[in-house]
Amino acid sequence: MMRSDVRKVCSGGRAWRTALAVLLVVAALAVPRAEAEDAARVELNSASAEELATLPGVGPAKAQAIIAYRETSPFKSAEELVEVKGIGEKLFAQLKDKVTVAAPAAGGARAAAPARSEPAAADAKAPRTAAAGAR
Repeated sequence: MMRSDVRKVCSGGRAWRTALAVLLVVAALAVPRAEAEDAARVELNSASAEELATLPGVGPAKAQAIIAYRETSPFKSAEELVEVKGIGEKLFAQLKDKVTVAAPAAGGARAAAPARSEPAAADAKAPRTAAAGAR
C-alpha cells in the first residue's frame, strides 16, 4: 500500500468517528428534553390544589374537584379527567399534554397482595397437614 492509500483509509475512519460522536451528542441532548417535558407535567394523583390551578382552564374550584375525585378513586389514566365535574372533552384536549398519571406505588400493590395470598397460604397448609398426618 502506498502512503496516499493509507491516508485515505485513515481519513475514512475519522469520518465514522465524527459521525458517531455527532449522533451521541444529539441523543444525549434529546434525553434531558424528554425528561424536562415529563417534569413540567402535573401529576394528577399527587399534585396540590395550587399546582392543579396552574393548568389552563383549571381554577381553584376545578382543582378541588380533581382532588375530591382522586380521593375516592385515584386516576388510572389522564383520560379519566373528563369524569371530573366541570372538565369536558374540550378542556381535556387542552390539558392532556400537560398532565400525567404515575404508575401505582409499590406500596399499593403490596397492600393488595396479602388479600390474594391468604387463601393460597391456607391452601398451602392443607397439603402439609395431610402429609404430616400420613407420617
